[in-house]
Amino acid sequence: MFYTYIFLLLVFAIFLRPISTLIHELGHGIPALLLTDDKVTLFLGSYGDPKESIKINIGRLEIYFRKNPFHWKIGLCQMHSESVSVNRQILINLMGPIMSLALSLIVTYYVFFADLNGDFVVLLFFFGISTYYDFFANIIPQRQPIKLHDGTLTHNDGQNIKNLLKYKNLPLEYEEGIDLYNSKEFKKAGEIFEKVLDSGHKQDLIYRLAISSFLNAHNYQKAKLFNDEFEKKNNRTNFDSNDYNSSGLLKSYLKDYSKGLLDYEKSLELNPENNLTLNNRGYTYNLIGEYDKAITDFDKAIEIEPEQAYAYNNRGLAKIKLGRKKEGLNDIEKSMHLDKDNSYAHMNLGIYYYDLGEFAKALEKFNLALELDKTTYEIRERIAETKRKLNLS
Repeated sequence: MFYTYIFLLLVFAIFLRPISTLIHELGHGIPALLLTDDKVTLFLGSYGDPKESIKINIGRLEIYFRKNPFHWKIGLCQMHSESVSVNRQILINLMGPIMSLALSLIVTYYVFFADLNGDFVVLLFFFGISTYYDFFANIIPQRQPIKLHDGTLTHNDGQNIKNLLKYKNLPLEYEEGIDLYNSKEFKKAGEIFEKVLDSGHKQDLIYRLAISSFLNAHNYQKAKLFNDEFEKKNNRTNFDSNDYNSSGLLKSYLKDYSKGLLDYEKSLELNPENNLTLNNRGYTYNLIGEYDKAITDFDKAIEIEPEQAYAYNNRGLAKIKLGRKKEGLNDIEKSMHLDKDNSYAHMNLGIYYYDLGEFAKALEKFNLALELDKTTYEIRERIAETKRKLNLS
């Protein structure tokens, strides 16, 4: 009998406890997939550490299973969408505990009302305790923060819901700004979030949305203004990997490359798998002519996300600059296959022809890039310079 119970406890620890954690995190992950358009990542057995894990991709759902099942007592659901309404965030946080409670009730029924084998009932009984623990440990707000792998802090579901309810007191303009952001009307969204901040609502979330909006609208001075305010507000103690990435990209656009690279380094220290940072740092290396380093970053970015048009396109430019023209052109062609409206691919082809001295072809590509996206970085300057070469200005 003793060995039977030891066996049952091992089964519980190795199989059933991980299952209850998985069900809980899927409770967050499935609504997140339904309510956002971006990727959702689940970590089973860690608070965001992809190392020592098996990775599985199911459409937009990415799951890291920690190889050691005894670590599966913890988990994390990470949304990659930058803009999710408060109501949706509350629902996504709430669904994890609800899934745990639903599983608890099902297990309770089978323990007390189904005619099952005695040993199996014992196993289900312990499993039921585990699922009830998941429910109560997560739904009851706890002020003690949870430190994630990237060094940032979060809270359990109950505390997150409690914190989100405070955002319900934000002015109506906040929801308007979210709608504009999701519709990619970034200039208008930034103006809304600026008004919300000016009205005294200085939450970190609003700063992040304002910075991202103005970055996407290519209003770098406004983005810098709010990035500086956000930095002074908490001396970067609340900066996560994405915050450092945004700060680095902003500095790259403003040609403060050395400080931008420092921010990218901090971003990758917190999250070495941050694909956005790898892409943006590689792009910055391209801008300053360090093409070997750029290719290293783009290689890793493509390894993490093989369908990333941006990384192929800019890796192609780096290879062309290093004399690997055939490889580079193949990368740019791959980028166009992944995203036919990729203005930067046409701009980089224009740079290729410009360097060859084929200015008419270069101008054609630059004009096409401008037609696809008028905010393409420095495209107007490239067109003006090419026209001067052709004596058209």
